[in-house]
Amino acid sequence: MRVVNYTKFIILLIPCIVLGQSKQEEVAYYNWFDTVIGHENAGLYDGYQYVDTDVGRIKDNKHAFFTTDKVLIGSILYNDQPYYNVSMKYNLETDKVLVTSNENSSWTFILQLPSDKIKEFTIGDHRFMNRNVPISGTTVGSGFYEVLVENPDFLLLKKHKKFRRKNLKNTQGKLYYKFLEKNKYVLFANEQYIDIKTKRDIIKVYPKLKKEIKQFFGDYYRLKKQQPDTFMQKLFKEVIERLLSKTEV
Repeated sequence: MRVVNYTKFIILLIPCIVLGQSKQEEVAYYNWFDTVIGHENAGLYDGYQYVDTDVGRIKDNKHAFFTTDKVLIGSILYNDQPYYNVSMKYNLETDKVLVTSNENSSWTFILQLPSDKIKEFTIGDHRFMNRNVPISGTTVGSGFYEVLVENPDFLLLKKHKKFRRKNLKNTQGKLYYKFLEKNKYVLFANEQYIDIKTKRDIIKVYPKLKKEIKQFFGDYYRLKKQQPDTFMQKLFKEVIERLLSKTEV
């Protein structure tokens, strides 16, 4: 079990309101603002100090983080306030977002942000939403879901998850870990969430597109095996999204 040291940081920001600006101007403004006073004074750093006790104990580079265990640049909508060019990591074991001080800061720290204050974030080219997704009965799988396709008629999401597995100790008795992925696709359509595991699950939602869906699975079998995310995005964009505009499903 990982032990994380939590020390509360509370850093306040005098609110500023930017009105009548284009998106580009808004981004430029916030970047300028953060450069002048530093992220550590910009209201984002209201979280818990994070200490990764797994450093040096990861086997075969199978770490707990999204994409890489290195810091990536992204953006966060936190407390309804947008922050850009944020140095961050996303822990898939705990489903928590970590942020670090910028490289120009006089001191470096890593904070774990409270998830309930994060509406959405992007990391690299990937966008995540904070959703409460019913799994079964009254059970709710709250957390962050990657947005693969967003459409007025549906929302295709992916839940990324990693699980810790102990590895054998080395000759010095040191314990190592591997983190294994267990991801899933979730479709929000017709005011409900549906787990998408097979072709049949999609056809149940769109029975009138059965022929086209089956044809797509046959035509892109290799893509499904090699690049499942690309396969799902292509299916929903090029088949379902296109045909929905022509067919009453």
